[in-house]
Amino acid sequence: MNQLHGKTAVVTGGTGGIGSAVTRQLVTSGCKVVTASVDSEEKRAALAAETGATCLYLDVRDRSEVIDSLTPIAPDLLVLAHGALGRTGTLFDQPGDSAQRLVDVNILGVQNCLEAVVPGMIDRNDGHVVVLGSVALYPSLGQPIYSATKAAVHSMARNLRMELFPHLVRVTEIRPGRVRSGMHAEMFGGDLEEANRRVYDPVRCLTADEIAEGIVWALNKPAHLCVAELEILATEHVIGGVRYKGM
Repeated sequence: MNQLHGKTAVVTGGTGGIGSAVTRQLVTSGCKVVTASVDSEEKRAALAAETGATCLYLDVRDRSEVIDSLTPIAPDLLVLAHGALGRTGTLFDQPGDSAQRLVDVNILGVQNCLEAVVPGMIDRNDGHVVVLGSVALYPSLGQPIYSATKAAVHSMARNLRMELFPHLVRVTEIRPGRVRSGMHAEMFGGDLEEANRRVYDPVRCLTADEIAEGIVWALNKPAHLCVAELEILATEHVIGGVRYKGM
């Protein structure tokens, strides 16, 4: 059964790879979708024209703007698909501004959105929050600050579930493996060709649509059932030093 028809959803990072895929699938499921992102006006307008979603400019690091923009929407569903990856390197050679950006986007950006939306869900005794984590929390070589922020997101999702008891507000953490979303270009100063050569082409990556299917599947469960954590990996990807067939 379709549990999503008629619900209102907010998707942060909503014009990105996974975020835009979630937006498309939620619209198809009958949701009214509001996306929030820092992407260009042209990109936001294109997704709005394609899907009928409302596409806002919103920087999740701006606490007051997040609260002013998202609180009045009072969404039934909140999908936190925004994120920053940062440059590749070691824990002891990360530029300070890059590390601060990852903390501000990946951790405090989540906190800002929760502050804006969750109290209303508690008042209504209904709602569902999806937090996009990562298997990089285990951790992952080459992405030390990103891994640390995703470990924090994992802890935040578990804490949030405890804090919301006994309210009927569900929390789901989605932990994807490597997704061919384009995000990994950040590791190489925005060079997508280098990301293709070093990160994507050597392995069979997941697609944004495949992750979105998992998110929508979890959202579409009946109110008494909470998919608390969902880890989605390529079959040829195993955790334990992060191993891929062919690499």
